[in-house]
Amino acid sequence: MTKIKFTELGFKKNLDSLIVILGIVCLIIGLIAVFGFLNHRLSGLAGFSAVLTTFPQLKTYFYKNYFLWNKRGGTIKINSKSKSIVFKEIASYSIENDKLFILKKNKTQLDFSLTDIDKEDIEKIEGILKSLIKI
Repeated sequence: MTKIKFTELGFKKNLDSLIVILGIVCLIIGLIAVFGFLNHRLSGLAGFSAVLTTFPQLKTYFYKNYFLWNKRGGTIKINSKSKSIVFKEIASYSIENDKLFILKKNKTQLDFSLTDIDKEDIEKIEGILKSLIKI
């Protein structure tokens, strides 16, 4: 069975936000150093900041299946099919026959195949959707 990587986004929820903020601080210090106000040895921080700010975004490419979310919406990637969703635009959802169906209020439907996905992860997806979607 394949596992799904779950990540709740937000400053207090994970370390990724802190890494991005640290990258922005390094960028500011590095750019000030480039323009001559500080020691030129600190100008390398501008390049280092690019690594820090892109690391959290690149992390999702290493997972085949993941679910990123916050209180407004999220991104689901299951079996190489990826979609972004906004929770207030969802009319209903259901899990039937190893498939996740999401019906939006504009009558479009998203479906994700849940074959070979761990049952605990399917239950966790259902719990997250149940807590965040107001039907």
